Amino acid sequence: VVMIIVPALSVVIPTRNRSAEVSRAVSSVLQSLRSDIEVIVVDDGSNDDTSARLSEFSDDRLRYQSLVSTGNANRARNIGARDARSSLIAFLDSDDVFSPERIDRLIDYFSRRKDIDCLIDGYVEFSRGKAFVHRMPRPFPDQAALRYALIAHVIPLTNSAITVRRAAFDAVGGYDESMPRHQDREFLLRLVERHAIDLGQAVDVEKHRSIKSISHEFDGYIDGLNALARRVPDLSLPENQNLFSYLIVRGIIKAAITGHWDAAIREMRSLKRAEMLPKGFLRNLSAYRAGRRQRHRFLSQR
Repeated sequence: VVMIIVPALSVVIPTRNRSAEVSRAVSSVLQSLRSDIEVIVVDDGSNDDTSARLSEFSDDRLRYQSLVSTGNANRARNIGARDARSSLIAFLDSDDVFSPERIDRLIDYFSRRKDIDCLIDGYVEFSRGKAFVHRMPRPFPDQAALRYALIAHVIPLTNSAITVRRAAFDAVGGYDESMPRHQDREFLLRLVERHAIDLGQAVDVEKHRSIKSISHEFDGYIDGLNALARRVPDLSLPENQNLFSYLIVRGIIKAAITGHWDAAIREMRSLKRAEMLPKGFLRNLSAYRAGRRQRHRFLSQR
């Protein structure tokens, strides 16, 4: 008699041409001794040795799916989620790592908190030779406040720190595959409308940014904000214009002060083309401080 174990947790890892990094990510999950987990790697058209690297894992808990055409990470996440056999799904980017205690903690948390559909955890970001700890703020009193916090970008986000019940993920249609950036924020803004989201106080995810990913970090930020504004009407309300200007300027300034001047110029050109954003860098710059104060007031009133 063959006993079929239904996984208590499915970990979905999208990847493309990151063979060494995805091997590290997979190892960080499979180091768990639990037999009731599965790792689903969705390879979005890699042409490196990803397949060969992953074939070296002799572990029945690992499942690998290679896609012929190249889409994007959102598409790969959705495909992996559809393939998941568990009612609980954790996402892990292929260049990130789970800490050893994360698997047990997630399974225990969701088994106790039947009222919660999604958990957002803190993480440690390794970038430019430094470690930056991103902790979640204290839980918000209601979902409306949490929604505003997501809009105001006061919650640090990475897909690798998001765990969601399969039913809730399916109910909102998963990740928007047309979103160029801010896909995690847009997904959570849809989710918070009808599902309970909690903020975890653990920091058990490692986010690793390479030189390549740091460069990519700046490109597409404005286009992503424009796409987010198209999907989230709140961002176009008069009372949020200063806040939006703050977010626009923050992204461009961040590129400039880190020496990525080409990216900053490209983002300013994107701002000219963005039909949903307040026009003009100088106009947005003049509202920057007011938008920053708006965020600070929101946090101080909690």
